[in-house]
Amino acid sequence: MPVAHLLGYGDKNLTSLGDKLPKILPHNMCMVGIRSYEEGEQELLERLGVRIFYMDEVDRRGIAEVMQEAQYLVTRNTIGFGMSIDIDGFDIADAPAVGTPEENGISANEFLRAVLTLDLSKLLATEIVEFMPGRDDQHKSSERLVVNLMEAIYLTKFFQQNTTIGLEQRMQAMA
Repeated sequence: MPVAHLLGYGDKNLTSLGDKLPKILPHNMCMVGIRSYEEGEQELLERLGVRIFYMDEVDRRGIAEVMQEAQYLVTRNTIGFGMSIDIDGFDIADAPAVGTPEENGISANEFLRAVLTLDLSKLLATEIVEFMPGRDDQHKSSERLVVNLMEAIYLTKFFQQNTTIGLEQRMQAMA
C-alpha cells in the first residue's frame, strides 16, 4: 500500500526515506473517484482522516466541485502539493489501457475541464500512473488522455486558462 508509506505507515525502510517524518499529513491528502481499494487500505485511510471522495459523491456533486474542495484541502497550511493521477480511475471508455479497468469511472473530458479551473500555482509535482500502452486501442484513447492531462496541467500551471483553446478542441474530438 504505497499511500500508507507516504503517511508514515508500513516498512520503515520506506517510511524513513529522507527523514523519519511522514511525507504527507493525512489532513492534507485527498483521494478522488475511489471505487476500490487494496486490502486494509480503506480502514487505515479513514482512521487517519484522509478525505476520500468516493465515486458516488463525484457523480452527485460533479468532478469540478470535488476538485475545487480537494485543492483547498491539500493546499491549506502547505507550501505546495502534488497530484497523482491514476488513469484507471477514469471510465474504461476513456481509458481502456490501464491495469485495472472498471466501468463508471470519472469522465476524462469533465476531469480535463475541471483541471483548467484549478489554481495550480502551488503544484510541485504530478505523476500519471497505471497507463499500459500495450492495452490501448491502437494508441488512441488512453495515450491521448495522458497527453491531454499533461498539457492541461502544464497550461493551467504556467499560462492560465486563456491558452487552452487547442486542448478544448482535442477534448471535443475525444467525445
